[in-house]
Amino acid sequence: MCAININDNKPCLLIMIYISALLYFIIFFLFYIPSLKAQTFQVDDYLQHSVIFTMGEEGYHNYRIPSVVQAKNGTLIAIVEGRRDKRGDPGAGHIDLVYKLSFDGGRNWSPIRVLVQSRENWAASNPTALVDSTNGRIYVFYAVWMPGRGSHNSRPGTPDNQLWMRYSDDHGMNWSAAEEITRQGKDYQRWGRASFGPGHGIQLQNGRLIVPMSGPAEFDGIQETASYALYSDDGGKNWIRGGQINAPTNENTIVELRNGDLLMDARPRGRSNARWVAISKDRGESWGDPIQGLISPVIHASIIRYFQPDSPDNSLLIWSGIKGPEFMNRIPGHEIDYPNRILRTNLVMRVSVDQGKTFPAEFWIHKGPAAYSVITLIEDYGIGVIWEGGNLPTGTVNFTRIPKEVIRVFLDLSQKK
Repeated sequence: MCAININDNKPCLLIMIYISALLYFIIFFLFYIPSLKAQTFQVDDYLQHSVIFTMGEEGYHNYRIPSVVQAKNGTLIAIVEGRRDKRGDPGAGHIDLVYKLSFDGGRNWSPIRVLVQSRENWAASNPTALVDSTNGRIYVFYAVWMPGRGSHNSRPGTPDNQLWMRYSDDHGMNWSAAEEITRQGKDYQRWGRASFGPGHGIQLQNGRLIVPMSGPAEFDGIQETASYALYSDDGGKNWIRGGQINAPTNENTIVELRNGDLLMDARPRGRSNARWVAISKDRGESWGDPIQGLISPVIHASIIRYFQPDSPDNSLLIWSGIKGPEFMNRIPGHEIDYPNRILRTNLVMRVSVDQGKTFPAEFWIHKGPAAYSVITLIEDYGIGVIWEGGNLPTGTVNFTRIPKEVIRVFLDLSQKK
């Protein structure tokens, strides 16, 4: 053993210096360099933005409520409501469903195409797309509303609010005739209305097709709405309505976890800034007790499962939604009194490596006005986000390409927190 007297043990002193230097460099490379990389990594340098739809163009007053999916051949399909007359939701004017295609991963988009041409003054709403990976069929689900009827005044047992679907077997180039599924999707005699998604549905590992929905429910004697899943086990021939979650919610998004459970992330009713999260252990047929989730202004958000081949658990969850203004009170459940034009701002992504329990890493997609967003995978590239922005609530519908290098950096950050 080396003695402490440096005059008599110079060789030992040199060994101690070498060991100390080695430890220093190990600590430096393990902790400082990754931290420096995260600090100097400029996300904006990697994001690619484009505008798909612009208010006032192509004969429509504005465009809202986007959906996007990638077909099996790589084509991206972006679908929106084309609100012809004014800004309002169904009941306030004529609404068609229109779409554009991208054949280069979201860099460029085709001319506009009409998916659903509504009867005069009728409305089609909440496009929700779903890809069946077994055969490549692409479904689009949507609600139809009679003139003057909307979520606030549609009557049970009437055609005021209807549920329809179409599908494409050629990657969005052509579409089937519309098929009505109203009585499968809602309690026709008791519910005045039901709505899809919006956003996208999913296909489970066992092949089941899942479409997020919401419909009327009662809480403490007050008429509200609650979220649920519509599912099919026979390739879309028949649809079954699952149970609603026990929380006042509406627009929602659903993702399958690694163990086969489903996670629902739902917009709260009212003006609470805490989203609701529920888990289904029977693939959408029922839901466990909901808990409060991420903090965000009241709005539709999106979540997907992203497979990272070189990550320890092979998959993570990515959530997109708006963060709101910096001065917004972020206490869960706090009632927010600011108008939407103030709250609907600052679009972010959040990354979870623990199957949605926490989302420790966050990065900005857009600083400024933003509203609804939907995420899609872009094969061999990363992900894409379609989102409402510009002069809200009806300015532009945009698309942002996010390469896997960005996701890799924030995955590293998530694993260190």
